[in-house]
Amino acid sequence: MIARLVVLCLSGALAYVLLRGVPEAFPPLVRSCLAVLLLVGGLGWWAVRRKGEDLLVAKGSGNPRWRDFLAIGMGILALECGFLWVLSAAPAPLEEVAVMIEAKLQPEAAAERAVDAASVAGTGNWLWSDEGRRALPRRTNLKPGVKPEVFIRLSRETDAQKLLERKTYVRAFALDDFRNGVWSTRNLRDNTVEANEGGWIRFGDRRKGEILHEVFHGKDTGGRDVLTALQGVRAVRLPELRVAAEGMVLLPDASGSNGYGYMAGSLPLGLEDLKGRDVRQTVSGASRKGRFSELAAKAAGEGDVLEKLLNIQAFLRKTYGYSLVTENPRDLDPLENFLFGEKKGHCEFFATAGALMARELGLETRVAYGWAGGEYFKESLMFVFRAREAHAWVEVNVPGYGWAVMEPTPPVVLGGGGVPRSAASGELPPSPDEILTDEEIPELANNDHVAKVALGLMAAFGVAALIVFMVKGWRRPSDGGGFATTASLGRKGGYLRAWRRACEDRGLRWPAGATLRRQLEEIEGKPGFADDLLGYHYGLKYEGKSADPKSEGQLVERIKGWQ
Repeated sequence: MIARLVVLCLSGALAYVLLRGVPEAFPPLVRSCLAVLLLVGGLGWWAVRRKGEDLLVAKGSGNPRWRDFLAIGMGILALECGFLWVLSAAPAPLEEVAVMIEAKLQPEAAAERAVDAASVAGTGNWLWSDEGRRALPRRTNLKPGVKPEVFIRLSRETDAQKLLERKTYVRAFALDDFRNGVWSTRNLRDNTVEANEGGWIRFGDRRKGEILHEVFHGKDTGGRDVLTALQGVRAVRLPELRVAAEGMVLLPDASGSNGYGYMAGSLPLGLEDLKGRDVRQTVSGASRKGRFSELAAKAAGEGDVLEKLLNIQAFLRKTYGYSLVTENPRDLDPLENFLFGEKKGHCEFFATAGALMARELGLETRVAYGWAGGEYFKESLMFVFRAREAHAWVEVNVPGYGWAVMEPTPPVVLGGGGVPRSAASGELPPSPDEILTDEEIPELANNDHVAKVALGLMAAFGVAALIVFMVKGWRRPSDGGGFATTASLGRKGGYLRAWRRACEDRGLRWPAGATLRRQLEEIEGKPGFADDLLGYHYGLKYEGKSADPKSEGQLVERIKGWQ
């Protein structure tokens, strides 16, 4: 009894350790299967090795044998693999069904979800739909990753020092039209620009102070790869480009490769760089009315145009909180919730509010998307920008100077701050070649592999369980009649089995549901051992007597010798 308890407890403890993830070298599927086998094995040892006095009051037709527990174990493993297959293969089809049901029952919610999905599908963390649109989300719960996404390698160490002394931005694209909570491009076009004889494409005259740099980044799985470079790009060395809008330039197709690498020249410009310069105001666009206009006037305060822009920047930083999570409990318009509701949000909300407030001053503005800050590796003159540094900011078109960065987001760790951090001395950056070949698709392929393995194991364990059950049934035929007991049917050559066979040999009928007493009464020429047979049977069945192997053996011999 004690030994069986120890084995049962030990099997349970080992199964728990496996399910907790030990050893880590074993795959989760292997650990789960081993845990099931240990539990079933422990229960099997408990049942098979128990003695008669350990039996429960409610008795079955016989003690379970090793084949019973083997069949149960195989069945449980098949069921477990079936659940694993469902969890691996079913989410995508079920999601499609859910989307179809939502489109039928809640078309408005489905349309909003489609806009949100379009805003998060594509390259990097800042993406757009095929129509060049990006909707402000009503609610957010962002969890940025740490994967390197863009590499900037400089040609001169002096240029690196310039970037380390200022906020550094890498721009992917910009949107300039805001309607009904959605940013888009005002004038979409499709112009192809080819390189000059020197292999360069320029976006303006060459200016003193341009920073020459090499850019590395991966491909967009959606096929909309945009020109990505330090903010204020003036030139790029590529054979051709497609200009979709002023703030969106598409790269040529890079079929057969995992990413892009090209030279660019930029002249970064921020509002702080314009202090002390003559900035004249020009009128463009229509202003927003109501309390937004009043809030914008309050934020701008007094002063010239540059001072008002800096005032708006400071006002948004001080008045509103930075958060990757917004709940919007009143289900307000996203911008209204940010400005007048929760008064918190991530950089895209700050940039939207800043761009629209600056338009109240009559200036042309847009929201730029890309990365800010980054990590600098001195030995290789390399800046690395990760997914967590994805950022949105305002660009203001300052007459005579071009597009300048306005940063309304508070200087926090995730984006906003914009100032690069320096890696430890001697630390090497991740290799662009390694990152560009990591498209994060293996995870999907792995899920597909797990589903196939789980389906195969489910079939194998299911067939094994079926075979064991069939063998068990063939080796242990049913005795029927309703008279089976643990003592008789659990042992080969039981007295009831011997009596049934003797009756069958003589062509005597045993009516269904009939008791042994009734059958004996209907037999002509009742055998001499009838009273002993009936007494022994009723003693076991109704009087609680224990089986007597010696008496039963003698009774079986008398039945077999019945003439």
